[in-house]
Amino acid sequence: MIIRPVEPDDAIQISKISADRSVKKTMNLSQAGFSEAEKLIKELTDLDHLLVLETEMPPSEICGVVLLKIDPQIYLRRQATLEIMLETKWQGQGLGKALLIAALELADKELMLERVEVEIALDNLNALKLFKSMGFKVEGTAKDWAVTEDGEYIDAYLLARCRPHIK
Repeated sequence: MIIRPVEPDDAIQISKISADRSVKKTMNLSQAGFSEAEKLIKELTDLDHLLVLETEMPPSEICGVVLLKIDPQIYLRRQATLEIMLETKWQGQGLGKALLIAALELADKELMLERVEVEIALDNLNALKLFKSMGFKVEGTAKDWAVTEDGEYIDAYLLARCRPHIK
């Protein structure tokens, strides 16, 4: 597997993954932009970082993506929101964790971000376990945080991780 920055040609595969209803149930809540991947890629700023995880053997296939979206306001550039999506057939193999590790290393070592935030639906226990294992802490629960495709409101955990300070 290779983790690399996104390229414009990746948009079709990213949108296809996002369209899978079973994937939508396991993503964190801010994933709306992944369904319009071409637009998302075009609108990335110099501050944003979108990484893809793809297979090495031809034909290469994108397995998942992770987005670090940094706030453009100068006094908030120390923090980012994180969105992650992994195709269903690749889940449960440690690939989500690999993507998350790559994003956090980028956030900590290159971007020098102080804080990374994520939103996770209350029923997404696998994502909650993954993010907690990577140092994220639940800061609260938001009621009626997102609307499902069926028009139902769901609650979410609000998690954050602050960059570890080296002593």
